[in-house]
Amino acid sequence: MRILFDLFLDICLFRKGPRDVPASMALLKMCLLAYGASGLLVLTLSVPVQVALLQILLDMVLLAGLLYLMLILHRHPGRFEQTLTALTGSGTLMGLLALPPMLWIVRQGPQGDSQFPSLLMLALMVWSIAVMAHILRHAFNTPVWIGALYALGYTFLSWTLTGWIG
Repeated sequence: MRILFDLFLDICLFRKGPRDVPASMALLKMCLLAYGASGLLVLTLSVPVQVALLQILLDMVLLAGLLYLMLILHRHPGRFEQTLTALTGSGTLMGLLALPPMLWIVRQGPQGDSQFPSLLMLALMVWSIAVMAHILRHAFNTPVWIGALYALGYTFLSWTLTGWIG
């Protein structure tokens, strides 16, 4: 487990990419489960469990579906397993990092001063989008700015669609 944690941490720190992730369906399933669980933990702090479950399932289907489509368009469908594993593994770490500031915000309540934890959440969101851009640029073999456009587009679409559920 320590090796996997170090791998996904290195991806989040831009030292490794999706090609460094082992091509393993078992690892992909484990990362999908961890991604779903961490997302569910964060979401249930602000929405009911049923809504959080629908939102995380939609996010996962959207992530996998758009990734597969874009890999086909870029003529790299063989990179799907490693890329989705990299995205969900690093996304799990980001979700776990988001838990403390989210708890802080929720505990402050509407009357509390939540500027600092909100700033931390904003920094995590920017970092998360940068990590996704890093992974996608390597997977699609494109310049970093193209990876950033894809990451921003996915993030906007995901937030919009999941927001309709809430």
